[in-house]
Order: sequence, then structure tokens, then C-alpha cells
Amino acid sequence: MSMRKVFLMLCLICSASLFAAPKNSKTIFEEKFGQETVGFYLTDQDGLYAAVFADSMKAEVNVLVYDESETEAIKKLAFESKVLVKSVTSREQYDERNIFQEIVKKFRAFTPIAKNDYDFFGDYGFVRVSYFITQDASISNRDRLGIQSTTEKILKLLLDSTPASSTPSSSKTLEENTKLNVWSFTDELETYLCESDYGYMDTHPNVLVEYSLTPTDQFPTALDSAFARGDGPDVFALEEAFVRRYVESGMLLPLDDLYEEVKDKMEDYPIKIGSYDGHVYAMSWSMSPGAMFYRRSLAKKYLGTDDPEEIQKLFSDPDKMLETARLLKKKSNGKCVLVTAHEDLYIPFLGMREKPWVVDGEFNIDPAMDKYMEICKIMYDEELDGRAGQWSEAWFAGMNDNLRDEKGNKMEVFSYFLPYWGLQWVLKPNAPYTSGDWAMCAGPSSWYWGGTWIAANKDTKNPEAAKEMIRYLTTNETFLEEIAKSSGEVVCNIDVQDKIKYYFAEPYIGGQNYYKAFCEYAKTVDGSLSQFTDQYMDSGFSGAVTEYRYEGDKQEALEEMEDWLYYSMGL
Repeated sequence: MSMRKVFLMLCLICSASLFAAPKNSKTIFEEKFGQETVGFYLTDQDGLYAAVFADSMKAEVNVLVYDESETEAIKKLAFESKVLVKSVTSREQYDERNIFQEIVKKFRAFTPIAKNDYDFFGDYGFVRVSYFITQDASISNRDRLGIQSTTEKILKLLLDSTPASSTPSSSKTLEENTKLNVWSFTDELETYLCESDYGYMDTHPNVLVEYSLTPTDQFPTALDSAFARGDGPDVFALEEAFVRRYVESGMLLPLDDLYEEVKDKMEDYPIKIGSYDGHVYAMSWSMSPGAMFYRRSLAKKYLGTDDPEEIQKLFSDPDKMLETARLLKKKSNGKCVLVTAHEDLYIPFLGMREKPWVVDGEFNIDPAMDKYMEICKIMYDEELDGRAGQWSEAWFAGMNDNLRDEKGNKMEVFSYFLPYWGLQWVLKPNAPYTSGDWAMCAGPSSWYWGGTWIAANKDTKNPEAAKEMIRYLTTNETFLEEIAKSSGEVVCNIDVQDKIKYYFAEPYIGGQNYYKAFCEYAKTVDGSLSQFTDQYMDSGFSGAVTEYRYEGDKQEALEEMEDWLYYSMGL
């Protein structure tokens, strides 16, 4: 059956069946792209107000339930959506400009509560129905809407409306298909499940995915509660900040057989982070290796060259880096600092360690971290950094030549230490005026910052289906090549890296190939030092470094940190 028919049926459901043939229903627009249609509708049934955005090209219906007081805002949303759709004349333009995603983002902006359901509709295939519910509407109408049972109601309505002759007797019903409950803290996973040209949903039509998105800061709590109740998700994403907490928990399904199939193709450090006690429990599709991004104009002005290979020689170890920082200050008459915030150097120094934070149950300060403390103190005393906090307004100002010292004098920032996503989503959007004046080199160490892993519940009822989802998202080369080309993600698969890494010349950094460089940097990153206690250690040690910079008593700062660790963690 055509997608056009899917669209018409879904519009019928959402504008009539779901809201019980609304007394007032208004079509804001219906735009055709060939045989496909995109439409926006407003409905009102006995005080239950809803906006419906349906897209036959995506086989998706989005329903925004809102309060009457929000009517004007919803009308504005409808108008903006119409303008977006009318701004293109073809499906290709519609996709290229991400019109669908932009409208859904506008829906999500209204809503503290959201629910997605992916269901099998006989010959109609898989359709996603997304409900966005505003705070007021969720309080007054949630019971009436029947969120928990809506999916089954829609399925019944659709199948009951389907001519018997159009549904082959061999078609699988909802109950006969495999279901996977998938949780994430980022919409990245949602994109890869269903919106990519080679998304998991398109390539696994007999799997029903129930997807749930929870903000990062709430995700571990929600996950812990679900596991405690015995109804944890089948598959879930894990962020770098808490991946080890679950890898070491005993709650995850071992992925040893999956890894064995692809171990010769996978970069080492993400696997080590996802492994514990000889078993692999979490895998990733991408990596976040770091680099030193520096200003070409300042390098030429004060160091005589902006060539990455020559600059790397000046920053190849901590002592040379400190020496170069002093040279920058001297040549600029105190105007140019190495970094805006001393915290920028923290993760690169973590990458220099030989031992983790905890060794045999005892707190351990690796010589690299002791060196970090000393350099941070020297940089403060000699005014070699901008004395601003990382992620502060001043930190961003330094990217655009807008940093000022306490007296209002202009300062110049030579470098920022950032992972691959720092180029795409930190420098480029926040420092457009310095585009082309950047370059990158490895800096004093190999390190990583951030990342997303995917794991499975050891008690899942569908272990093979769960592992197949992880296998596809982390090892399928066609899929990985597509997401790498579309988003610039540095994938873990070495074969895919080698196939595409020569196609990423970046004008923002003077034409350098950042992708090739990051692939090289990742090979020397050590993931074996990652522990679930790292968050506590990072927080405590950062506090000790700050105290040492300002107060000058290193021993006292470390003793206070150890007292805090013993109190909070029992170390």
C-alpha cells in the first residue's frame, strides 16, 4: 500500500478517530511532494485542543496536546510550520533543509512531557506516532487522553478500517513482532534508529521499537529506578560521565560474541571503556578524540609559523607547552595567553596518566596529575591563562577576540583544547568571525572527551534482538559511512575510517582534514584507565587545583580533597 494511503489513514485517525470526530477541525495546510503529502491540522473536541503534524514521507504523525491559554502560541507555531514547508518546492529540498526536523523541534519546545510509539500497522508498515503534551494539558487531560493505551487504540482503529483483502493472512500482528524498549538521553540515537536513510527501523521491519528520551541529568536516576522495579529498558544509551557506572554494575548483557566478530575493525579505546572484568558490556559507533585548536594569525605573529607540524613541536610535552606559553606572553607584551581557562588542560593531562585514580582501593595521584597542578599554579602566578571559567561567557568571548582582562584591556587567546565535537558545535557556531584563522595539532597528549555507548539489559526478554540492534548501530559499515558523511562523526570502525577519511577538508581550520587527524589521534588514546569513580575524582581534584592556585598550599588542598573522598566514597 502506498505511503499516500498511509498518510490519509493517519490523518483520519488523528483528526477524527483519536479525537472522536472533533466538532472543530481546521486544515492549516496540505502540501504535496509528488505522491507524498505533509499536513498541519488544529482540532478541538470538548476542550481537548490538539495540533497535528503528519508527514507521509516519514510515516509519522505528531500530536501536540495543549491548553486553551496557549492557542495563540499554537497558531504561531502553525504559521511558522506553514512558512517552512512552503519555502521548498521538492522533496529533495524538504530533506536537505531538514524541514521535518525543524517543525518537530518546534513541537518539542512546548512540551515537558513527550511520548513516542512505533507500531506495526499491517500493510501500512511501521508508523511512529509522537505525542507532545504541554504542562497544563498534561495535568487536566492526561487521563482523558489515555496516553498509556493510545497506541493499542490507534492500532485497533487502523486495522479495523483496513479492507480484509488488503492484509495478507501471513502478515505479522503486533504481538508476533519483536519489541524492544529503547532509552536514551540524546536524540542522536533516535535519529539513527528511524531518520537516517539506512536507519535501524528501515532495515529491521519486524522489530517494534518503543523509544523514550530523558534529559541527561535525569537519565541515571530514571534508569536506576527502572532496574530497581525490574522493568529496565532492553537497550539504552550511556554517556561518558556514567558509562562505567553501568559497565561495572553487573546489570548489562555481555557482548563478547558480538565484539569477537568485529574486533579487528574496531578502535581500541571505546571498547576498553565498555569492558570490565574480561567482558565487553557496551559498544559505541563513534569516538571523541581531542586536539589542540590554535589561532593561525597569533602563531605566525608570535611563533613565526602556523604550520601544524611545527606548532606541534612546541607543544609536544608539558614542559615545552609551558615554555611556549611564556614565549607567547613575552612576544605579545603580556597580551596573549595560552588558554582562557586552566581547566582546558585538565583532560589532556588525564590522557598522560599511566595509572587510574583508584589503585587497590586507594586514591592515587598519577605524576601527570601532579604535573598538572604545578603547571596550573605557574600559569596563575605568571598570568599565562585568561583566569576565566570553562564554558563561561569570557571563555566563549576569547574565541572571537572579545576577551578583556580585569582592567578592560584586550587579551588574545592562543588555543582551545577540544574534542572533535568541539570543532563542529563549539568553535564554529560560537566563533564565526574567526573562521579560517584556526588550525589543529595533537598537543601534549592523546585524550578523549565525551561519547555515547549503547548497552543491553541482561534480563531482556529479547537478547538476540537487543544484540542485533547494537551490532547494526556500531558495526554496520553502510550505516556508519552514512552517518559519518552526514554529521562528521568519527566512527569507531577502522575500515569505514580508511574509506572516507580523505574527504573532510575543513575551511574553518584553513583546509586541514580534521577527520583524518582525529582518526590518527584516537589510535593512541588509552581507555583502560576509565573507572566508575572518575566523576567523583574529577570533581574533587578540580577543586583541589583551584584552591592550590589561589591559596598556594598544595598539601592542604590535597588533604581536604582526600577527606572529602573518604567521607563521600569511603576511599
